[in-house]
Amino acid sequence: MTRAREAGLELARMLAALVWVAATSALVIAALGALPGWIAGEGSAVRHAGSVQEAERRLGAMLMLPGYFPQRLAWPPSEIRLAGGRRGSAAVTIVDRTGAPAVQILQSTAEGAEIAAPLLADRNVLRVQRTTVGPYPATLSAVLVAGQPWQELAWEQRGRTVLLRTRGDLDELYHMAHSTHPGGGR
Repeated sequence: MTRAREAGLELARMLAALVWVAATSALVIAALGALPGWIAGEGSAVRHAGSVQEAERRLGAMLMLPGYFPQRLAWPPSEIRLAGGRRGSAAVTIVDRTGAPAVQILQSTAEGAEIAAPLLADRNVLRVQRTTVGPYPATLSAVLVAGQPWQELAWEQRGRTVLLRTRGDLDELYHMAHSTHPGGGR
């Protein structure tokens, strides 16, 4: 009986040690996974992707991108931010040839969903007017993003919200909007 009791206690100690090691390992892995975001200054709601393909893989959807890009813009994107997890939202920033942010493409990837709020942070709408992008009703807005003036064109296409933001001229903005579709000009 004593032997059985000792064996039972030893088994309980081994199971407790296993649970403790598993829980500690899970916490260490979670902390290490969050470390790059903390270093980059990202909040837990927004993550960076290294390429359009990586963003699409992580979101589980193709991004809606313009097929037309003015010559003044540099491809590939300088920054891609994601929010909302699988079937969440994306913000793609494209710089001009001088390296200054020139165009931003924000979008939801789930049908009927809005663009995730963390991607629209620090945005003040100054003026809004109704317009169209092809057959789609749209809004054209003058906004301040982090204190800088931008023009935004927002519409819903294939059930997804798309917002195209530029510091260029309106003709360029509309031309890009009219050429926007899943996969863009790739």
